[in-house]
Amino acid sequence: MHTQNKKHLKMYVIVRRDLSETYRCVQGGHALSEYSYRGNQELYNSWNNEYLIYLGVQNEIALRFWEMKLQDRKKDFVCFREPDLNNAITAIACVDTGEIFMNLPLA
Repeated sequence: MHTQNKKHLKMYVIVRRDLSETYRCVQGGHALSEYSYRGNQELYNSWNNEYLIYLGVQNEIALRFWEMKLQDRKKDFVCFREPDLNNAITAIACVDTGEIFMNLPLA
């Protein structure tokens, strides 16, 4: 079993603030759906569709920073790449307890 406490798991979706609000929601939804297919199924099932938190970063460069940070911390996450934007990363979904995201603003 993963070392995270199941009771406190939340789905965090990080989206780019340089996209329109509607597009952020759509891209975040894609990332969440992608996690349901490719993410850690044990964590996904433990999340149990409870808390869903959208967070925002400035742009794709900032999202790539978070991709590296999550990799370095060995977090389970999935990036979504939008085909209509030349496969740019538009959102990241991560099931976690959330301490790593404490300084990020809501989307």
